[in-house]
Amino acid sequence: MSSTQSLLLLAALVLPGARVGAQEAKHMQMAMQPGADQMKVSVRSPSEGSRITGDEVTLRVATSGFTSRCDLAGKPVQPGTGHYHVLLDKSLVDMYCGERATISLAGVQPGSHTLTVVPAQNDHTEIEPNATAVKIDYEPASVKPLPRAAGPAGKPAIRIVSPKSGETVSGAFDVKIDASNFDLACDEMGKANVAGHGHWHLNFDTMKGPMMGMMTMAGMSCVRTLHASTAGLKPGSTHKLIALLADNAHAPIMPAVADSVTVRVK
Repeated sequence: MSSTQSLLLLAALVLPGARVGAQEAKHMQMAMQPGADQMKVSVRSPSEGSRITGDEVTLRVATSGFTSRCDLAGKPVQPGTGHYHVLLDKSLVDMYCGERATISLAGVQPGSHTLTVVPAQNDHTEIEPNATAVKIDYEPASVKPLPRAAGPAGKPAIRIVSPKSGETVSGAFDVKIDASNFDLACDEMGKANVAGHGHWHLNFDTMKGPMMGMMTMAGMSCVRTLHASTAGLKPGSTHKLIALLADNAHAPIMPAVADSVTVRVK
């Protein structure tokens, strides 16, 4: 998946299971919010050429020109707010908003690799010209292997356990799911696809529209709980929470496997 001015995440949805190249993604131009050109990121560590020997690497990231807020992800754009995406060798790993982002190197072969940090709007539109990249020298004593066996047999399914449909939510709240016949694989996010492996996305209100409604994605989770928020939503409004299974490259598995509940904002 190449980091271009279009959204990497959305590009992955158009070509499920593929690592999208720059030329393939050029047509997916997204609207930039006012002041987007001032949204910038820098990598404080690791430094260029750092030797990494463990099975993960932690980036220290500084942002400027915007307030980094994951609680507004998937909500309408607001000038001056956003988050950032981290890519490993041009493949999207996840979205972040803190000063640190830890990336799994499980399954990564020794040698030179590139970590790229890209500022993004609430709707995940990337400000690609303001991306910054750093190369690392990965030299582990031994590579932590990734499982290559396919996931459990049977039809994958996902179910939202909480909140229940009709509940009222306020401020920060957790969305909890059960997944069956599907392996949630944290170390594999942004890496090669394995049948029956992946993670799940939480969308607000829709999976329809351009690229499965990805602009409404609140977050991605490789565990059974995702921290969500009512920030940016009007009190008294009702919203559909949609949990959908996605493969390692962030494309929804096909046919789509999802569950939803409707909640009211206090």
